[in-house]
Amino acid sequence: MATEFSEKLSFVLKALSISRGNLAVAVGVDKSVISRWCTGAVTPSEFNLARLTQFVAIARPGFTQLDWEASLNALAAAFGVAPPAPTAAVSIADLLPAALRDEAQAAGRRLGGAYGGFWRTTRPSSELPGQFIHDHLMFRPGEDGSLGFTLGVMDIRYRGWTLPLANKLFSIATDQTTGTFVFSIFNGVTRQRAELLDGLILTCMRDASGTPIASKCLLDRVGDLSDDLAADTARFDALASAYPLSAPEAIPEHVRQHLWTDTGPSAFEAGGDTILMMHLAKSMSRGATYEDTRTLTAAN
Repeated sequence: MATEFSEKLSFVLKALSISRGNLAVAVGVDKSVISRWCTGAVTPSEFNLARLTQFVAIARPGFTQLDWEASLNALAAAFGVAPPAPTAAVSIADLLPAALRDEAQAAGRRLGGAYGGFWRTTRPSSELPGQFIHDHLMFRPGEDGSLGFTLGVMDIRYRGWTLPLANKLFSIATDQTTGTFVFSIFNGVTRQRAELLDGLILTCMRDASGTPIASKCLLDRVGDLSDDLAADTARFDALASAYPLSAPEAIPEHVRQHLWTDTGPSAFEAGGDTILMMHLAKSMSRGATYEDTRTLTAAN
């Protein structure tokens, strides 16, 4: 993963007292490229990794590309230096005022199970107007009250956190390959296991200018988590790899009307909204119905 490699590269540079500028000259790339490797924005190509390894091997004979796959502690032992001190994991909650952070973590411990699971989105497609797109999303509760957020479609993965606050789910995540962010706010469900959620998503298109876009979005629960993180990750990858597009006629009419609405002056004159909104009074967010409960009980 890009983050793992960036940590190892930064450690190797410190262990050998090599600056990013000197490494850039030795490998034959711009210094900004080295910075992106060290921050985890991208990883080197096979060609650049080979040149990077050759340069490190000059200072540390016997160093090979296989050594990049070793743990940080193993690298430290190979370089004869102390391993780096572990750093505490940081979540979005750590950026909040203490009172709000405590509220979010308490809500996460109380409501994490109500939202944890696999979800399928339905939202208008920005790249193919007239079509609808389905991403897949995974909410995963943490022991500390955090709520992990993973959004995927085909080979794209956004990873981040969700804060359950004020009966809303506030999420922020990023794709480490491109650095693109996605933000979402969904209407929550009170005192029930959530089965259907709606809200707004904001991100950027993958066009040349990274055009900001926002859309209404519906989430349908499509599965539950297990106690096996690796198995859940594999299941999520399988779900996200499914063909993501649907023609309008494949979407139920009431869902199309809920997600595909006009906004602006003309819509306002006709009784609609001037801006994109997901009114709580019109929300489709809900908990388990009687039939949902019967199905879940039968499955268990």
